[in-house]
Amino acid sequence: MCGIAGVVYRDGRRAEERVLRAMAQTIAHRGPDGDGFVAFAGAGLAHRRLAIIELSPLGAQPMASSDGSAWIAFNGEIYNFPELRSELEGLGHQFRSHSDTEVILAGWLQWGEEVVGRLDGMFAFALWDLKRRRLLLARDRTGKKPLYIYEDDAKVVFASEIKAILAHPQIDRTHSPDAVPQFLSHGYVPTPGTFYSRIRKLKPAQLEVFEFDKPASRATQYWEFPLGPSRKVTDLREVEERIRELFFAAVKRRMMSDVPLGAFLSGGIDSTLVVAAMARFSSKPVKTFSIGFEGYPDWDETKYARQVAQRFGTEHTEFKVKPESFELIDKLAWHYDEPFGDSSAIPTYVVSKLTREKVTVALTGDGGDELFAGYPRFAAAVAAERVPSIVRRLARRVLGPLPSGKRHGSTWERTRRFALHASQPLPERLRNWVSLFPATELQTLLRPEAAAMATPEALGRSYAALDRATGRLDPMNRVLYLNARTYLLDDLNVKMDRASMAASLEGRSPFLDTALMEYVASLPGDLKARGTNLKWILKRAFEDLLPYEVVHRKKMGFGVPLGAWFREGVRGQLEDRLLNPGSPLRDWFRPGALEGLVTQHQEKRRDLGLQFWGLWLLDAWLRGEHAQPSRT
Repeated sequence: MCGIAGVVYRDGRRAEERVLRAMAQTIAHRGPDGDGFVAFAGAGLAHRRLAIIELSPLGAQPMASSDGSAWIAFNGEIYNFPELRSELEGLGHQFRSHSDTEVILAGWLQWGEEVVGRLDGMFAFALWDLKRRRLLLARDRTGKKPLYIYEDDAKVVFASEIKAILAHPQIDRTHSPDAVPQFLSHGYVPTPGTFYSRIRKLKPAQLEVFEFDKPASRATQYWEFPLGPSRKVTDLREVEERIRELFFAAVKRRMMSDVPLGAFLSGGIDSTLVVAAMARFSSKPVKTFSIGFEGYPDWDETKYARQVAQRFGTEHTEFKVKPESFELIDKLAWHYDEPFGDSSAIPTYVVSKLTREKVTVALTGDGGDELFAGYPRFAAAVAAERVPSIVRRLARRVLGPLPSGKRHGSTWERTRRFALHASQPLPERLRNWVSLFPATELQTLLRPEAAAMATPEALGRSYAALDRATGRLDPMNRVLYLNARTYLLDDLNVKMDRASMAASLEGRSPFLDTALMEYVASLPGDLKARGTNLKWILKRAFEDLLPYEVVHRKKMGFGVPLGAWFREGVRGQLEDRLLNPGSPLRDWFRPGALEGLVTQHQEKRRDLGLQFWGLWLLDAWLRGEHAQPSRT
């Protein structure tokens, strides 16, 4: 796992090494084991290295192809590189190292752009072809690894994180006008957008080519989730065996490492299965790591993680997060570059930092819920499709005006939220169920000029564009596809990448394995959830490995007790920030709107912990506090 950066100048001038060094230095946390720079007429590449495979100097980057015609800066892991290497050796290629990076270069010489579709892993890379004066940028299938692009008439600048682009001295930092409303809805700005008008994200499963003598780039999507009718299933046992086979293979591939590795263990189904599979393939006890919240047992999963650790004989370590951990918000604001609405960034960073003290690589259960329908909202979205529209509209009229739940995630709060949005079209319904603020509330909170950018149509544009491809999917697979291309991409993957990389820890996700994703996505939706029985086929496939307590316990999620924290330990800080007359949020919110939200929360009429987390980070970003280097 590493960090990359670089520039292409349209006038052909030579890239400046001092600029490349400055860009790379901002992302040194992504690669503390070394750096490298290479400058050409018209382009330059920079790299920060976290050595995982091929620890010798032969693995250093930027790396040149065997004939010197191409150079690459690569971030990620290619899990099928041994197979590709063998194929390329059969075609006459010779290798100096044992790194996956060199295999990409040889593949480029052999197959050109087609090499990208042959790569199985998590990656983002930049390849400069000296002969053709052409830049290739590519990103993995689900967007595990980030890649940002800046363009103007004079240059193209790219990097793993926005801060590295901003380190270039000639960047237009103009803010995107609709970014704030988009963030207040989604908790992020949907891909390809960012908070900056000229900076965008490369889409997942996409490669983009910039040719020196052409003003416009050429983008190609090289992969997509199966979007046709589901496969017919006649033998459930066969399906279960195939899922087991693919999952075990995915875990085994991700245990390839020249440095120590372990696993995050929450005690939920997904992380339990990862640890069970690792124990099967490891000759030594697996190192596992879990985290809980001191003083808040309803948010603490460590007892379940402990049971799993005992069952599989792991070397287990527990950590506890205290309200004081909220002080990390300044550090996290710097690492995320933009406001980020998922407060579980706190425990993810804490567990990553402490895990890094013992291992360099950690396997996670990320993607299991997204692949096998593990969230109650997925079942609710499908159930709403079966309820007559007249009943849904009646429920909205009856329950909508009633007070919200006093605790986030309570049965009443979920029921009311279901009723409030069940009558909406499926994409809008799904979006509102995970939003910080639904569009209807933003219309009342924001000033008129901001509210005009927060209509349901404007906020739902990204979902609507994706939904146009789902016409042949059943309702559950339609929901899972929309979620994978929105919430998984722009929330979960971003959270894990920034939090783990801030600690110089590599996180690997077996559930996001290509073969496993393709197979499970092709299965009928009713195999993934049967009513409220979520992950139905996954639990059947692994019933011999899953402890009873893990299968039947209430799903907690990796949340933070923000509601309590904002009423207790950090209440004063919250009010000092949001209610300050000088807060830049005042330019966006109607007079009295912020005061009203704080009053509702402190009087326990609503639990607005998640919303205050988002508002705090937005306020910090608008003040420019994110631009300061993080404090250790």
